[in-house]
Amino acid sequence: MGPLLELFVAMKHIRTRKRQTLLAVGAVGLAVAIIIVFRAIMNGSIDTFFSLIFELAPHVLVLPKEGEEYIYLYKTLIEFVWTIPGVAAVSPALSGTAALAFEGNVENVEMTGGVPAEMNKVMSIEKYMIEGDFYSIASGRRVVLGDKVAEKLGVKIGEGVVASFPDAKTMNLVVAGIFRTGVEEWDGAAFVSLGTAREFVGDGDVINYINIHLQDPYQADAVAEEISARGYEAESWRSLFPEFEKTLAFETLSNNLILALVLLIASFGIANVMNMLVLEKTRDVGMLMAMGADSSAIRRIFVIESGILGLAGGIAGSASGYLISAYLHSLQITITAPNAPQPIVFKFLVDPFDLIAFPLLALVLSMIAGVYPAHRASQLDPVVALRG
Repeated sequence: MGPLLELFVAMKHIRTRKRQTLLAVGAVGLAVAIIIVFRAIMNGSIDTFFSLIFELAPHVLVLPKEGEEYIYLYKTLIEFVWTIPGVAAVSPALSGTAALAFEGNVENVEMTGGVPAEMNKVMSIEKYMIEGDFYSIASGRRVVLGDKVAEKLGVKIGEGVVASFPDAKTMNLVVAGIFRTGVEEWDGAAFVSLGTAREFVGDGDVINYINIHLQDPYQADAVAEEISARGYEAESWRSLFPEFEKTLAFETLSNNLILALVLLIASFGIANVMNMLVLEKTRDVGMLMAMGADSSAIRRIFVIESGILGLAGGIAGSASGYLISAYLHSLQITITAPNAPQPIVFKFLVDPFDLIAFPLLALVLSMIAGVYPAHRASQLDPVVALRG
């Protein structure tokens, strides 16, 4: 019995049992569609999460050489950084702890001084301003506060705070703006100009770190390694926030296992259909054996049939999942978190790899699910089978 005849018999079974075929294909198709949509939500959430991280955090952070408090030759270092391919923005900064006081309220904050235009290219603070102008800190003694700091101090835009700290120069700063990123660490910070920070610290023309923004954030490890070779301590966002990737990897793995289990359960629905088929087609199996079909051929017919049902369900589910995801993505569904500065748009991003991988996985799982019914059919006694 040749492969074409085996395929013909399998297709004949599928065509003559339309209701069972529809149920089996529908079960697998529904499972695959759910997986594609759920994976699209996961992909969209991860994309939103990393976009926020890449927007607010430096891709590479350069710190002073070991044993040194500041980067003294920072202009030479910045010139070198700009020669590295893929560098999009470089922001020198001088940061330190400052005690901000307003009408009896005192709050210790991380006060960072920099060039507003360069800082905004790396951290996008301007986008998260809820009051005032971020660029106004470029002139005069002005400060932009995170909303957590402003709330704790009880200060409003246009009012003055006193910045002080041991060994630092006490100075009055006018609140020129308030920002809110929704990230607690950033919303507890304060920004001033690089000149104001140097005057506050009083150690001259120095900085204590450089933030670097890259065209491709995933090149951060290579760029950090290149800068480290010059003796500076350079860290990529991966080493700065190692828990992000680990947490996401764990959640993605656990979610994928659950989705695979859903598909496995749906595929074994095919096993039930194939078991019923063996009972219904006992006489047909006996006739095939009487015509010369051996046990292997009978086994292959039923496995092929399982595979066809699984693949058909996988393709239908993949197409349905893609269309549903594309439609939901076009709706631009938004949610507003209590601390978020702006609504978050739900993204439904379908990975083209999923559209191919899950139908193939449905094919494999369905063929595995069909092995036992196929084995049962191949073990039938021809004489008993012909009697029905």
